[in-house]
Amino acid sequence: MKKSFVQMGFVVLPLLIISLVTSCKKEAAETLNDSGTTNRMQKSAKKRVERAYKDDFKTSYRFIPDIANGWTPPNPGPAWYPGEGEGHATHMGKAFTKFNQYASFGPNGFGSVGAPLNLFPFLKDPLTAAGITVPDNVNSIVFDDKGNSIWFQLTSNFTVPASATRINFTGTADIVGGTGKFIGATGQVNLTGYFNPTNSNDAGVSAEGRITY
Repeated sequence: MKKSFVQMGFVVLPLLIISLVTSCKKEAAETLNDSGTTNRMQKSAKKRVERAYKDDFKTSYRFIPDIANGWTPPNPGPAWYPGEGEGHATHMGKAFTKFNQYASFGPNGFGSVGAPLNLFPFLKDPLTAAGITVPDNVNSIVFDDKGNSIWFQLTSNFTVPASATRINFTGTADIVGGTGKFIGATGQVNLTGYFNPTNSNDAGVSAEGRITY
């Protein structure tokens, strides 16, 4: 019996060594594989592409007079002109927009500048409910129903009256971030649009430029 145990020891010991070596190799391979996967994920996360961007929206707006800063009827300002709309955007398909502007009389006549989306709850709250929180420098947003959004900061805006029922405008905006696949997005767009000063449901805006994300 003693000889049998010794013989068994000579058989079991090599099997244990082989098992340990195989296990170590497997762990090393898994570690290398995990490292390779991590590297590929990091490279993928860092890869950003510049693409053409275009959108087009039918919009409506609200007139909110700034009484504290001297608004008197029937003047168009000083006042805020927040609004929203529905349309289409490249890289999204069907999309929605919200925006806010502040209009007033200045040395060059009547004009407007971007105002924070966060200023009014009826703009901010639906975005928050959808999981989108924007910083105060964002004046307009384009978003879909999948959690993707692109944030814009207005940099210039010029209005040209065309008739009693149509005011045309042009402008520029910087892309300053986003959510979903547009996190950290950058770029610039040119804006064109119009609004009817006698009908707040008659307005539209489109943008065209470049986006990097």
